[in-house]
Amino acid sequence: MTKTLNEALSWRYAVNQFDTEKIIPEATVTAILEAGNLMPTAYGLQPFTFVVISDPTIKESLVEHAYGQTPVAQNSHLIVIAARTDIDESFIAEFTARIESTRGLSSGSTDEYKAIMVRDIGSRTSEERIVWAKRQAFLALGGMMAAASMLEVDNHALEGFNPTAFDGVLGLKEKNLTAGVLLALGYRKETDESQHYAKVRRSLDDIILRM
Repeated sequence: MTKTLNEALSWRYAVNQFDTEKIIPEATVTAILEAGNLMPTAYGLQPFTFVVISDPTIKESLVEHAYGQTPVAQNSHLIVIAARTDIDESFIAEFTARIESTRGLSSGSTDEYKAIMVRDIGSRTSEERIVWAKRQAFLALGGMMAAASMLEVDNHALEGFNPTAFDGVLGLKEKNLTAGVLLALGYRKETDESQHYAKVRRSLDDIILRM
């Protein structure tokens, strides 16, 4: 029986021990990535790239740069959502050209929209642009975690790592990227004690402020 979204989110937890013998089918991985790709972002720019790592050697080399967190290596797939570091007028122009092509619009019909984005993003420093891009990456992360849970794929999001070191190991700087957040995917071990812990969340009455 298919789970509802809330049932799937209640089922998921941050897996500490993945069964490395169980590999996620590629079609399922693609479905999770598609969910991330469909998530909304500011202006629709999607200023990030999904770096999908299945090579055990590469994953193992990243553990020391993630404070020894074993889910970084012991999983089926590790996704590094990397923020773009080259968000400039050229990047924006590629996006507006894609809008025109996809929607069958005349060339130049998105110039006003392009000018708004160029003005806004151009007013930010390079560091501010990266911070902004990483915030967009978290929108994609949420979509992928929800999709994975609906597909009964266990997942663990990680923000505790050294981005500079990750960039070096993965050669991201040369690709105008910097690691933003991680998502480990796989299937839980039956012996992972964490799956039996009650989920701790604030009540809706406590977390909602109605006006």
